[in-house]
Amino acid sequence: MPLTPKNSPEKSYVRTVRKLIASLLSGSKFQQSLFGQAQQFFELDQSWQAELTQLHQQLEQSQAQLRLATRKTEAALTLDSQQKRQALQKAEQTYENRQQQRYNQLHLLCQQILELSEGSSRVETISRSSRLLGTLQLLAPSEGEQLSAVHLKYKPFYKAVLSLRLLDHLLERQLITNSYILKKSKDRYQPQPSAQGLEYQAFRDDVQIPLLMAVLLQDVGHYHPEAQHMLQGEQQSARWREFDAEERSQFLTISQAATLRFVSDGIGVSRYRGNSRTERDEFVKTEEEKQAFCLTLLKMSSKPGLGIGNLLRLPQVYASAVLPGRARFVYQSLPKVALILKNGAKAGHYDERMVDQLLTITGVFPQGYGVVYIPKEKQGFAGERYEFAIVNSLYPPSPEVPLCRAVSRNLQYRGNGLNLSVSVEHNLYFKPARQKLTVVPDQRLQEILSKLTAGFEPGKLRNLLPRYWHPDEFFADPKHQNLWNRTELLDN
Repeated sequence: MPLTPKNSPEKSYVRTVRKLIASLLSGSKFQQSLFGQAQQFFELDQSWQAELTQLHQQLEQSQAQLRLATRKTEAALTLDSQQKRQALQKAEQTYENRQQQRYNQLHLLCQQILELSEGSSRVETISRSSRLLGTLQLLAPSEGEQLSAVHLKYKPFYKAVLSLRLLDHLLERQLITNSYILKKSKDRYQPQPSAQGLEYQAFRDDVQIPLLMAVLLQDVGHYHPEAQHMLQGEQQSARWREFDAEERSQFLTISQAATLRFVSDGIGVSRYRGNSRTERDEFVKTEEEKQAFCLTLLKMSSKPGLGIGNLLRLPQVYASAVLPGRARFVYQSLPKVALILKNGAKAGHYDERMVDQLLTITGVFPQGYGVVYIPKEKQGFAGERYEFAIVNSLYPPSPEVPLCRAVSRNLQYRGNGLNLSVSVEHNLYFKPARQKLTVVPDQRLQEILSKLTAGFEPGKLRNLLPRYWHPDEFFADPKHQNLWNRTELLDN
């Protein structure tokens, strides 16, 4: 089945997602990206701090001399003290401006993620989040030289959406005990006046935004010079190397310390603009609380247990499984992310209850995964054929039964298929479904496989019975990119 070449013009949504990703970590304009600015911060922070310290000392020395000045030397020493104060103020202002620029860039990025993943209702929010997760998965390569770099860029956004949905889910089920979140979520959907003249929403501005900041910056410490040296080794390889247990522990210590430093001093807090002292004090208090919340999330993310660190920890594990960025990446194994989480919970690495809640949201099959299924006939029996579908919605009826968009019919690709849930009995990923096709005559299977399987060889008939498929080429065609525009659902 011929497909439109990959260089076809992309839909605006896909372009928006790519632009969003580039603002965090862009290979072509790395220094302008947030991670590029973080690397610059790590490289220059020590010299910046040394410069500020020196200017402080020079000012103190000048003031000390002024206090001992005679009538003859007072004017010159006063001028010298003023010049040194101005130099210090200028340097501090430059440092603060850089900090605010990074803060504003990060804040805008978080707002854009919310715009793409949040709707005016729960149903719309789930649909938008499913679309963003699915698009990230479908745009990510499953093979090739760019796999590692692309997965690395996509992973923070994948984590971000999962963290938002996990937070919502836990709040709905009253599984959040953190007093700060509970306080801010009371009037969750009620806009409030802002001291800055902007519409203020406590839950969005004080919980969701700091959460997204924490998620996006969770791995920013990897760009600290010491961490980079460990990743690249003595040869300074472009490919990140594998660590042993001791090296990994050392790397994580360096990385986390650098991340916390960047959040505290590289990003800082928003600057108050106004003339009211009362408003300013309240604004500063709120900003400091938001920063403390963000830092708490980062500190707790490495610890198993019932805490809010799970909002980062579990999405991190999930995203690392579906976008691992490794050369040995095996697309077929993506549904095993559920097994990874469950086994980790049994071993005490993750909170078992939280794992179950996350899998209630995601199911076994990640968004954008290529499902091969046996369609039900009108009589209710499985026919002698299979079709292709793409997972397109969170909250499946059960973890093993994905919600999908059918993208083939009668062995031909189509862009206007129906939504359906695919049961274990009809999903070729599972053995019961594959057994249904073992009774199909070989000649018929040959016909099926030759139409829907690239590189088909009759001699490998049974081995080529697909458990999954790669939908990225199908999705590359702009007319196949809207997999989330229908609400009707069929059972299969």
